[in-house]
Amino acid sequence: MIINHYAGSDKYGMEFRPFYLSRELVKLGHNVTVIAADCSHLRKNNPVIDRSFTEEIIEGVRYVFIKTVKYQRNNIKRFLNMISFLIQLKMNSKMLYQKYLPDIIIASSTYPYDVKSAKNIANFGENTKVCYEIHDIWPLSLIEIYKISSKNPYMRSLQKAENFAYKTADLIVSILPDVNRHIEELGFYSTNYVHIPNGIIVDVKSNLPAPDFISDEIKQQKENGKFILMYLGGFSQANALDDLFESAKHMPEEVQIMMVGDGPLKQSYQEKIELNSIKNISLMPSVLKTQVNSTLRLADALYIGAKRTKLYQYGVGMNKIFDYMLAKRPILYGIEASNNMIEDATCGITIEPESANAIIEGAKQLLSLSETSLNTMGQNGYEYVLEHHDYEKLAKRFIDAINGCGGQE
Repeated sequence: MIINHYAGSDKYGMEFRPFYLSRELVKLGHNVTVIAADCSHLRKNNPVIDRSFTEEIIEGVRYVFIKTVKYQRNNIKRFLNMISFLIQLKMNSKMLYQKYLPDIIIASSTYPYDVKSAKNIANFGENTKVCYEIHDIWPLSLIEIYKISSKNPYMRSLQKAENFAYKTADLIVSILPDVNRHIEELGFYSTNYVHIPNGIIVDVKSNLPAPDFISDEIKQQKENGKFILMYLGGFSQANALDDLFESAKHMPEEVQIMMVGDGPLKQSYQEKIELNSIKNISLMPSVLKTQVNSTLRLADALYIGAKRTKLYQYGVGMNKIFDYMLAKRPILYGIEASNNMIEDATCGITIEPESANAIIEGAKQLLSLSETSLNTMGQNGYEYVLEHHDYEKLAKRFIDAINGCGGQE
């Protein structure tokens, strides 16, 4: 049983990890039930249900949707949505155990509250194990990103829930590689800790052609002899896009920066481009998820960056990195973290984060390389991500971890 408040699927949209892992677990012969809320701001579509605990089978995975308070933004309604989900889990713990008879319950929501819910359900079994799967480190992520005081009542409540999770879970799985350090800093043992990263899906559906507005723009730039350095993703401060935008002022004339996506910074960038007649930056609309790979492959190199944060001392596991690797293109990487998949895979150049000059120097390095060298880097990344982040392999690692904590096969 996987409890993930925001669990999505190919049918409904993100978040995808619970679905892709569950689908592979089903292929391995396991019976998987995903418990999720009917309303999530992350999904492109939400299921329409009349009552709580409505079942739906999606590609062999049983989903059980709980009817919750509807919301659209980060406000009080989102909090009430969370509370309504948790209350119904608590009130129906016995029913959920008796109906689905889980051997292990994986508490996998972004927040840590549902570990208590998992424990309540597990208590009705004789040997049902509980796994806490960490996506983001709450409350630390909220404290660091939004500068909320650790003394805030909500942060105190989250900290209490996180402590409970580390104290009681039979297995702790983290998407980030070095969260065991955080667990030990809080005074808990991490002997039951396993790192299982995010993964990738490779299929025909995820490789539709890039939209014409992208391919036409790149074709024109190529005819002018340009080297395309592309960013694809959200236009937000956290992705260090100001540095990429600033680098255009002194970028070698052969380089055309292409920024693909949408977000809060995009309008201001568009205004600056028009006001200052900037020619070496192309702003492009976002593309469909199924067009990401084909779009990235049209570039000569790909940029990814992030603002410095203490959170990265426990590692990064951005899905964007995997998308870039799948595209077989060299990566200009400006993130300071405890892990560096770009170095591990030898698939790009690592630069100092939050530095326009570093981006310029990195671009010069890429320009100095032969086409063969650039292609080799890209191929290295592709082979690395297939070897280490294929969901089929990650599902097997998950089962090994469950068996290692005493869970049933």
